[in-house]
Parts: sequence; structure tokens; C-alpha cells
Amino acid sequence: MILKFANKHTNFTLGELADYIRKREDISDSGLLWHIKKLINQNRLSRLSRGLYGIYQKKKFVPLLTPEMKKLYNEVAKEFPLINIVVYSGKDITKFQHHLSTNNAVYLEVTKEATEAVFHYLVDKKYKVYHKPSVNLMTDYVDLNENIVIVKPLTTEAPAITIDGCRLAVLEKILVDVNADHDFYYLQGIESTYMMENAGSLYNINIPKMLRYASRRGMRKQLQSILNDID
Repeated sequence: MILKFANKHTNFTLGELADYIRKREDISDSGLLWHIKKLINQNRLSRLSRGLYGIYQKKKFVPLLTPEMKKLYNEVAKEFPLINIVVYSGKDITKFQHHLSTNNAVYLEVTKEATEAVFHYLVDKKYKVYHKPSVNLMTDYVDLNENIVIVKPLTTEAPAITIDGCRLAVLEKILVDVNADHDFYYLQGIESTYMMENAGSLYNINIPKMLRYASRRGMRKQLQSILNDID
């Protein structure tokens, strides 16, 4: 009943809601506040300001694009005009983590057959770059506090968005990659579940899009299991 009222109003006060509810059932102010608090905790209502409420509106995820990322993207695109490229920032990962950490890496995904050539090109350009790092390499040599580039193969039809001429990974892709890629080993397991839950509380996630991409990566059952755990 509260959500039915909220869906018809841009915002409302406790008094306005109480008038509506009490025409239909008997409820105390404390009881009404308890239900409101529960809905806020479930991210179904928002407290807009003191005594003012409204339907919870999730934000649209916009991937980070720094000048350094744009420069990297354009250099690779100019040198390899026929390949597909998607890039994203490690900072778009850490914002969802339960255990906060630093990740200054830029993830550069390119057409599978071009990863080695792109890697050597960036080495020649004096980037600190790693090529498809394994778990052991990540554990022993990679420092995510440093400004590094990680080159990986791009899965075909990976969901991405174009911003300022650069193809950037969308949220659905990032959440799947965290569970699929060896270099994200430290996030897999319970941490990836926390990340999915945190991401879903802040942003709209296109579940069918995410599961389609997960299928292409052989991860659909695992992602569906994580979603079930959250529900």
C-alpha cells in the first residue's frame, strides 16, 4: 500500500502518507515509520530530506574515462585500426568491493589475435603492461597500486558503450569479468557476491544482458547462482 501511494507521487511527507493509509487501515506513526525504514533498507524508497520521501531511483552506471585512458585507447586504435577495443578502469571495480582496496590498472581488451602485438607495442611505448596475467603472475609481480595496463582478449559481442570516441565496458560486463578472469582471482567467491549486491543497490543492472554475456564466457550458471544467493 505504501509503494502504491509512492508510485503516484514524486515525493510525499509522512503526514500525507498517513492520511492515505489511515483511510484504509489503522496504523500508528511508529508502525508506519517502521515500514518506511524497512522499504528504505530494501532500496525501494528513498529519504529525500528530513520528513520527505520518494520512490528509490537507481542511478545509471557511467564508466570512468580519464584523459590517460583516452590517450591509451586512441594510440592503440590508431596503430591497430582493424581490431576491436574495449577499455575500463580498475576504479570501476573497487567502488563495489566489500573489502576496499586500490586498483590503478587499466584493462585493455582487444581482438584475441592481436593481444600479443598490442602488448609489445605498449612495451615499446614505455607503458608498464602485462599480457593476460595468470594467478601466479598477479600474486608475485603485479602491483595494482601502480599505474599499469593489463592486456586481455576481448570476447565477441561483449557489452560496451561508446563515450567520447572510446568503447568502455558496461557494468554487466565488469561483473561477469570479475568472476571469469584469472587476474581477478582475489575477488572471486564471496567478494564477487558482495560486489554484485553492492552494484545492484546503486545501479540498474540489465540481468538478461549480463546473463547473455556470461553465457558467451561459459559463466551463466555461476552468475545465476550468485543472483539467486542475493535474492
